[in-house]
Amino acid sequence: MTDAPDTPDATAAIRAVIATLAAIPDPTDRARATGTVLDAVPDLQAELRAVRQDAVTTMRETMSLAETAAALGVSQPRVSQITKGVSRTTKK
Repeated sequence: MTDAPDTPDATAAIRAVIATLAAIPDPTDRARATGTVLDAVPDLQAELRAVRQDAVTTMRETMSLAETAAALGVSQPRVSQITKGVSRTTKK
């Protein structure tokens, strides 16, 4: 299993955006800017799921289900769900 060196950087980048929003001095501007980002979250989640699905599908081209699950630290059924685009969250 390989470490994902970009993952902490990606998370740090998201936290930097949050810090930037939190630092907006005017509360009205801060609320509006944060609201805009919050409104985009569902679309961003869908984009992230698509990126992950593509990566896992690519992994499955050269790795077994068990190898893929072990590499990702998830169960084999979860790997199957990801490749099929099944989300763990229920949409209402």
